[in-house]
Amino acid sequence: MQFKKIIGQRKLINQLTRVIDEGKVSHAQLFVGNMGYGTLAMAMAYAQYLNCQNRQHFGDEGDGSGLMADSCGECPSCKKISSLMHSDLHIIFPNTSTKNVTKNPSSADFQNEFREYVTANGGYCSFDGWFRHLGVESKQGLINVRDGRDLIRELSLKTYESKYKTAIVWLPEKMNADTANKLLKTIEEPSENTLILLVAEERERLLPTIISRTQPVNLHRIDDQSLYARLSQEHTEIPSETLNDIVVAAEGNYLLANEFVSQSEQRRYFAELFVNWMRKLFKLDIKNLSKTVEEICSLGQEQQKQFLRYVLDVLRACFIKTATGRPSPHMLSFDDEKFANAFPAMITVRNIERLEKDINESLYNISRNAYDKITFMSLSFAISKSLKNK
Repeated sequence: MQFKKIIGQRKLINQLTRVIDEGKVSHAQLFVGNMGYGTLAMAMAYAQYLNCQNRQHFGDEGDGSGLMADSCGECPSCKKISSLMHSDLHIIFPNTSTKNVTKNPSSADFQNEFREYVTANGGYCSFDGWFRHLGVESKQGLINVRDGRDLIRELSLKTYESKYKTAIVWLPEKMNADTANKLLKTIEEPSENTLILLVAEERERLLPTIISRTQPVNLHRIDDQSLYARLSQEHTEIPSETLNDIVVAAEGNYLLANEFVSQSEQRRYFAELFVNWMRKLFKLDIKNLSKTVEEICSLGQEQQKQFLRYVLDVLRACFIKTATGRPSPHMLSFDDEKFANAFPAMITVRNIERLEKDINESLYNISRNAYDKITFMSLSFAISKSLKNK
């Protein structure tokens, strides 16, 4: 992965390459940001540039896209890291049992599948997408103690072909307590020329001691101009006006933008479920509302979380439409034209913050294995109250 393949983020990239060129590399770094901002891609490009045998520098004027330096992409080290097959690069990530790995799973069992998934998506990856790739989207995943043990063993060995032995821990917030504590000890007492890159979305779920002992690298949303440029290259069939709406709704998130573009079967189902849920909770038709909640609960924990994120996206898009009058691609996913025309006006400055707070709290509770039916019924009553306070 070269920096030039990352969407936007030029200021941060230039800071990272300058630090490497000055030899001020911290042995433990925490890359934080939504995966749709390119967090994993950034960590991969960082590792590649660090180990590149022929770094490219573009002078004061840069390369034309704002980059001041990049890896060459051609040396043996670059080719191996870009394919995630470098002997001094080690990656652990959330995993679970599958049809082929029925017990005691670890990242080592899924290296080939992970390489396929990451390279196919250019480093712009999500937990949900990874588990869909494995065919286990209804399961929860962990970075378990076996992953931690394997990583620590690898990092204790000497390097084979690079100056640095690099570890990437993707979604470290998925580590169980034992694994987190083992990793903490390695961070505190690293072997020589060891680099540990943690790539997280939810910083607050990490051990405070891990946070305090890592150098933060914060990724922010992709700027609209860069996101539009990438989408227009990849989707020439989509009118520019529609792409503009998608960029606005995606809020700098490339993965979310692609979801809007694809209008996947899941999103169409979520749209139908959302309309049904909103109608039942607005009327407080308890009997039928309970049936709809049961349908939501039948999705499984990860899809419940996806659905709640979808609801957040829709409500934000509705608020934008109410506030600015601009249409949103979310509205196009509703087959019910009457609902699509009427519902956005119910999301206003008086209730949007309360709605977001209630849904985010429910997301948190579901992530903590709260009883889903109680969570969604309570949320239904809260949303109903907020919608009537428009």
